[in-house]
Amino acid sequence: MYLICRLSPLSFRIDFCSQECLRCEWLDLTELAETGETTPITSRVARLLLYGLENGFQNIDLTMEQMPAVYSGLFYQLYHRRLPEMP
Repeated sequence: MYLICRLSPLSFRIDFCSQECLRCEWLDLTELAETGETTPITSRVARLLLYGLENGFQNIDLTMEQMPAVYSGLFYQLYHRRLPEMP
């Protein structure tokens, strides 16, 4: 949800699968963050998005770096804040 909410829609028309969803609608992010009728993770993601919109996403984003593991052909992902650019 966090990544989806950071995207810009091509249109605001919602075309959803009626076999998978009963209904779909756009929600106001502030209302979503404040409602008691959602899951704790949805509320937290909404609050993170609001904070990022107001203060910049660089204050909350983590980057993921895929690095080779010691075992051939395997990788691991390291999540961290961005390192400052070296001159």
